[in-house]
Amino acid sequence: MSHLTLVSNRLPIRINEEGEVERTTGGLASALAGAGIPGDYTWIGWGGINEEEIEDQDAYIKKLNDVGVQPVILKTEEFEAYYEGYSNSTLWPMLHYMKGRAKFDPEWINGYRAVNKKFAEVIAKAADKDGQVWIHDYHLLLLPKMLRELRPDIKIGFFLHTPWPSSEIIRALPERNEILEGLLGCDVIGFHTYNYLRHFNSCLLRILGIEGEAEGLWHGDRMVRMGVYPIGHNSTGFHEAMQSKTYKEALELHKERLAGGKLILSVERLDYTKGVPEKLEAIRQFLRQNPEQRSQVNFVIIAVPSRVGVEEYNMLAETVQREVGAINGDYGEVGHSPVQFLHRGFPMEELAAFYALAEVCMVTPIIDGMNLVAKEYIDCKRKKYNARAGVLILSEFAGAAQEMSHSLLINPHDTQGVVKAMEQALSMSDEEMWSRVRAMQDRLARNDAGAWAKRFLGDLTESGTTDHDPDAHETLAEVEENLTKNLASGRKVALFLDYDGTLRGFVDRPEDAIPDKSLVDLLGRLAAHDSLRLAVISGRPKTFLEKHLGHLPIDLVAEHGYYWKRREVGEWELMNPHVDNSWVDVVLPHLEWAVTLTPGSEIEVKTSSVVWHYRQADPEFGLWRAKGLLDELTAITASLPVSVHHGQKIVEIASQMVNKGVATDFLMKDWKPDVALAAGDDQTDETMFAITPVCEDHFHTVKIGTGSTRAEHRTTIEGLRNFLESLADTLSNQS
Repeated sequence: MSHLTLVSNRLPIRINEEGEVERTTGGLASALAGAGIPGDYTWIGWGGINEEEIEDQDAYIKKLNDVGVQPVILKTEEFEAYYEGYSNSTLWPMLHYMKGRAKFDPEWINGYRAVNKKFAEVIAKAADKDGQVWIHDYHLLLLPKMLRELRPDIKIGFFLHTPWPSSEIIRALPERNEILEGLLGCDVIGFHTYNYLRHFNSCLLRILGIEGEAEGLWHGDRMVRMGVYPIGHNSTGFHEAMQSKTYKEALELHKERLAGGKLILSVERLDYTKGVPEKLEAIRQFLRQNPEQRSQVNFVIIAVPSRVGVEEYNMLAETVQREVGAINGDYGEVGHSPVQFLHRGFPMEELAAFYALAEVCMVTPIIDGMNLVAKEYIDCKRKKYNARAGVLILSEFAGAAQEMSHSLLINPHDTQGVVKAMEQALSMSDEEMWSRVRAMQDRLARNDAGAWAKRFLGDLTESGTTDHDPDAHETLAEVEENLTKNLASGRKVALFLDYDGTLRGFVDRPEDAIPDKSLVDLLGRLAAHDSLRLAVISGRPKTFLEKHLGHLPIDLVAEHGYYWKRREVGEWELMNPHVDNSWVDVVLPHLEWAVTLTPGSEIEVKTSSVVWHYRQADPEFGLWRAKGLLDELTAITASLPVSVHHGQKIVEIASQMVNKGVATDFLMKDWKPDVALAAGDDQTDETMFAITPVCEDHFHTVKIGTGSTRAEHRTTIEGLRNFLESLADTLSNQS
């Protein structure tokens, strides 16, 4: 495995008051600690203190380097805008569907960009050649693209530890395009659940107009893979903790303090996404409805402090503490308070003891990326460690809910539903509890933190090995060398170029995709060479081509080969006057019905084809309708002499007697070039690539963009334009 660089906002260590390096706690640090990542790796992140607090920066960096970590040093002003501002006051609530809590400050995104750039610069210097970089979480969404620009040799993976919300939420983010494009700098993007991946693909389609599949998409010259990697907990760490003396002592101590009472446990970070006030309302309702349980149950809420000093979180802590006091005042008895609120963290050994003793664990977030507490609790239910039987009450809005179907799933907003789940849990037999636990433990054992990291890094290692060779995305320098060599020796060269998606990018309205002046000038420069023959072979009607390109000394082919205008003739002709187009009357009613059902779509009727455009329709609805229409038209035209294909925001039905391949073949036989090149971007251009060429030297074929192809080369619109510009410059110099 290539050398790995782990990247996160915060390093898993800090320098304590004595100046010594010590490990910190946290979900990511805990998961990766149990991942058992093989080989040597470096961890890069913020070290917990800012530049103004560091007395000797060189000594500070060396001390951290000695334990295998590399700090990114930030100024206080940068950190506040990046972390407290954009990351936690803008992105965090947005990613958790709490748009109303999000705050927007232009200075925050500037700080976020600057810090992401600092991370990119540190990683670019530290990462090995051809190494792997694994970036974690929402603090660094811009980093992949920035890093890609600095170090195109490395493989970049990104894992999001939060939810990814629906496109309706993300579209409200002013920097939405920049965020999505930043993530597309990755080789692999990982999510906790398929829903998050699906939402991300929806954002790409609705915001950037990029159609991707569940497994990934081509972006520029790379395949960006996407996957579902539900994060596992540190199983090894908890099993080791439960064999320790500290665990055994804590187990006996808390068992004694419970004095035969039942423990209902909650463990969470104190954050508004965790649903603590909603949980307290359910506890109040439970105690009101079950007076006989008041002296028997012990609700213990362990709330790890979160973002201390931030006003909103301070207010949440005060609200929770006030309500806990009110519940105890209403339902407590002498010597017994039903709710205990512990606003602090606990070492793993003592936490494992709480898990082992609790008859019920309540994990009830309003929304949560995964939630490892649910997995830790179930894993600690082991008879060999003297654990009691227990049952998990789990919010259906936690990512873990998809994996832990034997828990009692609840809606945290349904107070009475949560109360019923508590009543069911407390009345459940030990036999049923153990049965539910064992059913979930089997899966957890196969999907702990180690398995999670292994799967992700395995896919990162394999990224790039797809059906399409990434090296086929090129500058076409070798092709240019071949063409110019032939032209220099007086041999004939032919160029067959598609228009939309090849010479010109797509726009919402097809009629607006007119050639810019530089493109017209470029085609004119190429056509001016005596030994070069150029044809634009397009699906466009002849009126469009005549208006914008008719004055150039080039050949034009319209409607995929139905009409052509040879430069020596100067008039439009029918390439095949015997084409039967009676099939149009069969398919047109189906397309008209599709327009009725799909706002924003329209029909373009050509002489030898009919096109249903949905570029201005709702992108997801349009794509869904297009796939249905494709199936429908394929069935009804099975016995007709037509072909049906799904292109760039279109469904096209065209005569089989007319295609670009036939036109290219005819022109090539007429011109008899020594070497030729054909370039196109969609299925209609594959007929050009499939012909048997008559040229003596070579027939170069170039696919523009993504998707399967017969072409031997692959590039982008920009790449082809650069190739043609360079070719024109070389020809000018030769003459």
